[in-house]
Amino acid sequence: MRRIFGILLIIFSLFIALGGLLTLGEDYKASLFGIFFISLPLYMVGHIVRTNMWQAKQKGLRWIWAYIYVVGIVPALFLSYEGYEDLKEQTFSNNYFLLFESTSTDYIGGLSIGFILLLLLLFLFPFYETTRKIRRFIAIAAVVVTGAYVSYQYMMWADYRGIHEINGLVTHHWNGEEQIVPYEEIAQIAVQPHVKYARSKRPSDKTFFEWRLIFMTEKDEIITYRLWLNDISLSKGNRMKQLAHSKNIPFHVIPMTEKEHEEFDFQLELKKLDSQPYYLFFEVE
Repeated sequence: MRRIFGILLIIFSLFIALGGLLTLGEDYKASLFGIFFISLPLYMVGHIVRTNMWQAKQKGLRWIWAYIYVVGIVPALFLSYEGYEDLKEQTFSNNYFLLFESTSTDYIGGLSIGFILLLLLLFLFPFYETTRKIRRFIAIAAVVVTGAYVSYQYMMWADYRGIHEINGLVTHHWNGEEQIVPYEEIAQIAVQPHVKYARSKRPSDKTFFEWRLIFMTEKDEIITYRLWLNDISLSKGNRMKQLAHSKNIPFHVIPMTEKEHEEFDFQLELKKLDSQPYYLFFEVE
């Protein structure tokens, strides 16, 4: 009974910490107070209740690190990534960008996630059952990778691409190189519906409908932007259609297959979206 009560206290303390994290942006002082002065003490009391004082003296630092890891390190890393992306978009994007992407290529964004996952793995070093020398090496590696991640984010600050309403297709690389494809060099624009089917039974692997804006230049270069089935993407698509007409650029929609149409209707109903403007844009009946 004592062990069960201790576990319940730990779970309750983590719910308090979660509430503090969710309200951090609204009142960070109250949130931090709840996390460190209410949740953390309850968490430690829960461990003591489920075990005893002797184990608390032996494993107390490890318990505290587990709390810091779950409540502090994991959210901080993912929030730092999300905050970095938002700040970058606010800095470089303006009213003239119809569409903005925070990286010039897809694989660059994936490297940031790779850094985060590696750091999460390295910060587990207090729990590794190994020699003190190896743990010290892992701790040093965590510091080095953290420095590399910060340096990488600094280096990639000026790496982005987007559709500029005046200049055209703008791609700015991390090394300062900039490529601009003006609208005069765009031969045509196509909308390509696409269904990404789930390949496994995992809950995270889902079937979804997406679509692409494909720009074909006079030099036979193809530049693609991916959008989603939502009102924001639809608004961007309609604005691009208007812009194409004003620039006398052919704009057409690639017809959906029967299966794509079925998934399109299903996703519209699932997301409770008004089908009429989507049918109009994708030119389906």
